[in-house]
Amino acid sequence: MLPGLFVLAAALAEPALAQQKETQPFEVSIQAIRATKTHTKVSPELRQIASELKKRFSYTGFTLEAEKSGQATKEKAYSADLVAGFKAKVTPLERSGERVTLKVEILQREGKTDKRLLSTTVTINRGKSYLQGGWRIDSKSADVLIVAVSAR
Repeated sequence: MLPGLFVLAAALAEPALAQQKETQPFEVSIQAIRATKTHTKVSPELRQIASELKKRFSYTGFTLEAEKSGQATKEKAYSADLVAGFKAKVTPLERSGERVTLKVEILQREGKTDKRLLSTTVTINRGKSYLQGGWRIDSKSADVLIVAVSAR
């Protein structure tokens, strides 16, 4: 191949690769975590984020109640029912290097409608978790829900 032709082919391929990366689906993961003060156990699946949970929330025990994962394309929400009428919607907005920008919504079923508890946009490192919570799971205990969201 002629050197000039190779450079031209590489120059044309670069935008095509960027376009392909842009349209690749995002891998989204959502964890519903029960936080309590009645024990100090931490579910094995939460070991990777246990120190952050303990630092950010004033609870001693953390149990993984539900874990949902799937794919979503840019600006299309991935929704998951969690526990006790809670639902999470995660909408990927942008992928740049090792960072992803997501719109995160947490809803809770009240009667026949969903009440929005949280609607925020966050930028996190790919594969790292965004943590938010403190919503009472039920009236029988002081346990709360924490939601961990990550995407690649």
